[in-house]
Amino acid sequence: MKFLAPSFLYLLPLAIIPLIIHFLSRFRLKKVDFSSIFFLIDLKKEKFNFYRLRDIFLLILRTFFIIFLILSISRPIFLSEKTSILKFLPQKAKPIILILDDSYSMEYDNNFEKAKTILKTIVKHLNRNSEITLFLTSKRKIVEKKKPVAIPDTLIDNLKISYKKAYAQEILEDIKNFNSEVYFITDLQEKTYFFLKSFKSDFLINIIDLGKEEFENVGIVDFHWLAEKKGDLEFQIEVVNYTSQEKEIPVNIQVGDFKIRNFLILPPGKKKFQFTIPKMRERIFGKIYLEEENLKKDNLYYFVYQTKNRMPILFLYENEADIFYFKKLFTLIKDYQITYLPLKESKRISFSSYYLIFLINPSQIDQFLGWQLENYLKSGGKLILILGKDLKENKFQKIFATNGIWEDKGFVTIEEIAEEHPIFFGFKKEIFKEPKFYKIVNLQEKNLKVLMRFNNRLPFLLEDTLNNLMIFTSNFTSDFTDMPIKAIFLPLIFRTIEYLGIKEKNNFLVGETIFLSINLPKVKVVTPFGEFLEETFFQKGKRILKFCRTEEPGIYQIGEKIIAVNVWGEEGNLKKLTLKERENLKIIKEKPKLISEITSLFIFLTFLTFLIEIILLIF
Repeated sequence: MKFLAPSFLYLLPLAIIPLIIHFLSRFRLKKVDFSSIFFLIDLKKEKFNFYRLRDIFLLILRTFFIIFLILSISRPIFLSEKTSILKFLPQKAKPIILILDDSYSMEYDNNFEKAKTILKTIVKHLNRNSEITLFLTSKRKIVEKKKPVAIPDTLIDNLKISYKKAYAQEILEDIKNFNSEVYFITDLQEKTYFFLKSFKSDFLINIIDLGKEEFENVGIVDFHWLAEKKGDLEFQIEVVNYTSQEKEIPVNIQVGDFKIRNFLILPPGKKKFQFTIPKMRERIFGKIYLEEENLKKDNLYYFVYQTKNRMPILFLYENEADIFYFKKLFTLIKDYQITYLPLKESKRISFSSYYLIFLINPSQIDQFLGWQLENYLKSGGKLILILGKDLKENKFQKIFATNGIWEDKGFVTIEEIAEEHPIFFGFKKEIFKEPKFYKIVNLQEKNLKVLMRFNNRLPFLLEDTLNNLMIFTSNFTSDFTDMPIKAIFLPLIFRTIEYLGIKEKNNFLVGETIFLSINLPKVKVVTPFGEFLEETFFQKGKRILKFCRTEEPGIYQIGEKIIAVNVWGEEGNLKKLTLKERENLKIIKEKPKLISEITSLFIFLTFLTFLIEIILLIF
């Protein structure tokens, strides 16, 4: 027998409370003055014996009432030991590699408990001279080359679900040269195991499939800060309803003692929702969670926000005319510290002093400027590049390349925008079609993400998400466009700055390594599962902290910095991979059943003991 909520079993010692009360009551005797008993009727001795037996029976009933109540809330289950895997096991002794999927999607439908039952069955029935190596997909090696008798059931029973992504592909790649037979117990979640369709090996892989064709789940898959406005913070979450029916799900937002509860109407598929919370401090952190029962791990998302007071911005330019409209614009916006500097003077300053740099209409990005910008971006800086010339020299060839200037007697307008991007949230698409563009730098997109595109199919706004780089392919002067005199210009530039300004790396996935520049030899790290004192190391003249133990989702404090760590939301998509058998790949459909979740039996016993006690007290 196992329990789905075993933490309640720690309450079982409460069952001795009736016994303690019974013994204490025997010592609380009181002397009471009483009249003569001459006229009282003689009581039968048998009557006293009945009451004595009744008290003992009531004591037993009350003890069992507490035991049954605690067992019922612990949700006991029985798992079937019957499994069809036995007929696939080798009879002779040979090296065996067992891989257990411990990703959080295995929590659905108690698949992880079923998988552990299958694992114990395999170990129990293998040839006793076989050598077993056991991996978890979270990249942990639990057992290495041990005989089956050396692997106790308790070792498998104590295995727990991991919050990390599954590294099954890396594990299979690492063991390619071993002469072994592999048994892989998994739910075959499509997003994670798509590589199996083309994976080739020289050894036999037996995939024990626990996945379900039909499932129900709702989860948070993305989060973006939008803007900071008048003491409020706007953010956007993306929620996925994996079912085919509309759902109404309660959502809770918590920042310290501040709480909001709303209801989300979720059609099938993805949907974005925008929320506003008060900015109570310069730095806030909190969580969002959905009240949904099927798979709880992807219902929770942690977030951190750090205000950038008077963000320093540097404008680098060659011609004064290129910054005319920007100077007009920033006389209206007082939230930033603006520095304007001719590009030829950029060698005498440190870019690291600025949170954001506008590089406007450069005629070339030479070796020294390229080196400056590359180091700036690597250290976490943000760059907005506004092009107006075909670059003669470009040290950013790996990211983008220019291919001449497009110009015509007429003009083009913006045709497409990436409406799902945070920059455009809340804007009407029609407002972007108003500006006219007469000249455009023809940019080769390479690995850039196009956010806006003209009706001649050339891109206007592009993003390099890896390098915190945004590129506009048209200069904001009257010979290129009339956008600066249109209503969209100010909010577009403001939103772009705000997007890059709040795009600081303070959100990581479970299992990711955190690198931070901290000028201390040792740093205290507070995590959801304990506190650590970590040492920093020198790299290129700076002290760097490398923290690898992001094992659980939650809020981490590293020195003075706050970090949010979350699970990979896409793991909640339980759609099963369709996989066909081929050479060296066998699919074993294994469906061990829960004999029952016998909670209802213990609830019945709880009420039965309560009812018997009432009857005895009446008599």
